[in-house]
Parts: sequence; C-alpha cells; structure tokens
Amino acid sequence: MPLATIAIFAGTLITTNPAPEQSAQAAFDAVAGEFPSINATVMVEGEIVWEAAGGVLRQPGNGPDQDYNVYSVAKMLTGMAYLHLVAEGEITLDRPVRDIDPDLPESFAPVTLRHLLTHTSGIRHYVSDQDWIDFSNLRCDTPADAVAYFAGDRLTFDPGMRTRYSTFGFVLLSHLLFELTGAPSYDAAMTEVLGDVYLARTDSVGADKAENFHRDREPSRAGDWFVLDDLSAECKFGGGGLLASSRDLAAMGQALTDGSVADISAEMELLQPGHLPSGEVIGTVFGMTVGFSDSMQVHYALHSGGSPGGRSFIIVLLEPQVSVAITANADGEAFTDLAIRLARLFAGFPETAD
Repeated sequence: MPLATIAIFAGTLITTNPAPEQSAQAAFDAVAGEFPSINATVMVEGEIVWEAAGGVLRQPGNGPDQDYNVYSVAKMLTGMAYLHLVAEGEITLDRPVRDIDPDLPESFAPVTLRHLLTHTSGIRHYVSDQDWIDFSNLRCDTPADAVAYFAGDRLTFDPGMRTRYSTFGFVLLSHLLFELTGAPSYDAAMTEVLGDVYLARTDSVGADKAENFHRDREPSRAGDWFVLDDLSAECKFGGGGLLASSRDLAAMGQALTDGSVADISAEMELLQPGHLPSGEVIGTVFGMTVGFSDSMQVHYALHSGGSPGGRSFIIVLLEPQVSVAITANADGEAFTDLAIRLARLFAGFPETAD
C-alpha cells in the first residue's frame, strides 16, 4: 500500500468530535451494506472502546470475535514476529536466506531478510488470476510445501534495486520462521516468538471461520452472493493464510504500542521507511506500511488484505495508542477510508475537510 494512502491524515482542521461513537457507527453503516458480514473493533491504550457488527447476510453471533480470512494483513503479523527477533538481537536484517536454509535454490543466494520484509527481493508475486487459483488450490502441511510452488522461478529483478509486492516473499518468510524456531507448525513458530501477542491461526479446509462469500460485482443485493465452498488459503501461511477476528487483530495491533513486541524506542528506530539506491522511498518495512503524519504528529503502521472470500484492514497509531481492525467475509473495496476515520475519531483528532 503506497504512502500516498495516508494523505487522508492531512487536511484542514475543522473540529474535534466530542462523541465519536455516533460518527463511527454512521461511517460503519455506510459501508456495511456492501458486505454479507463485516465487523470492526477499536482499541485505545489496550481497551476496547467501540465495536460494530453488520452486513446484509450476517448470522446471529457472527460478531467481532468471529474469525475471518484476513488475507494480506497476515504479512503485518508475520512482520511483527521478525520485528521482535531483530529488536531482541536474535537475527539481523541482512542475513541471507540461504544462511537460514541452505537447501533453498542457488538463485535465492543474494536475497536477505531485509529484502523479503520490504518487498525488494525480486521473488515474484502472482502473475495471473489462474496463478492465484492454482496456488490457492494447493494443500500444504508446512510452508516448505508452499515454497516449492515458486522456488524454481527466477528472480524478477536484482534484490534491493526495486520494490514489487510479493505474497510469495512472505510465504518464504513463513518457511524461514519455521526454520529459525524449529517449531512443529507455523502457529507454534509465531507463538514461540510472540507469545500471547499472537492471536491468529492458519487456515485450512473445514476451518472454523465465518462462511466466505463471493459476488458478481452488484453491491447491496443479497441474491448476488454465494458461498465459496472449501475455500482455503492454507498455503499462504504468513503471506495471507491466517484467520482472525477484528477483536484479535486490534489486540495484536495494540501490542505494537505497548512494548509487547519490542521496546518502543527500538520499534521507532526500526519502523522507518528506507530508500532504494535510486532514492525512492521504501514505505513498507516488516510487512507493514509505515510513516509519520506531519499534520497529526503521529507514527502509524497499517496493512490491508483482500481476496475472494475476505477483506480486512488494520491501522495502528503508535502515539496515541490506537488500533483499528475491520474484517469481512467477502472481498470488496479496501477499508482504508473507514479505518482511518475511525482511528482519527477515537484518537481525538479533528476531522479533516473533504
């Protein structure tokens, strides 16, 4: 997600909203009719301050504690594990991936953890809808099974020279975390690194989660929705194969603000945009888009996710400590505007001009 996304933080200051709940609900309701089921959670300084549940096909009990496919938001969660390891001095960002797993292809020799975590590795992304379908139809016991799908493909550019978003790069990071910890599963590896901070889990066929829907591009018409049977993102692991509720996503985001992942001073140092040799800014580090809003004087981290069967968004304001998570069980427009508005409302920031 480009840094320009956060331009919404800037603008003409108007007035602080003294009762954010009403404005938050109105903003949520304006979006909820576009999805079969959608939930949102806002946390401030470790406490849930507002939640909402809606959607045109929402079932009773399908609220903010219900798991959904969060897709690429998993990259931010994976990045948090590496952020902790780097902050604790257990690994360095410039460690070559073949130093961790010598059995990886020789073509991966110049690739480092830094390249993977900043989408500058040259490892490819999906090249077509069919490529996405073929990978989604795989079934994987470990990340190594998934890496085999793309390991034989050449790098698309020299590592460190360009940025190109890559789910497969984060699938490889999932495998490397598996190798670094020696844990018996990806969830166990994440728990070993993050402890109680890790509240997600890997997807699988038949997993306990909200039904995942798809539609034929006609909004607000329940008849256009249909269930995607046996949908599983299990081979994506930390690149997009995790399940979580809006409540648990928000709590994981809060862990970035309270020192649970790493010392705050270390986080502030590590969560800084980098630069390519060309001078181009690299706004994505540790699997999350990061930056600083001059108008609001706040550091932020965020990520969105979406594929047939799910849509999600998380934004974390590091100061003040605000975390907003939105999850839905079908794809659609990104929740960027809604999430940022909720963050502004509950941080007590003035509204901006349209």
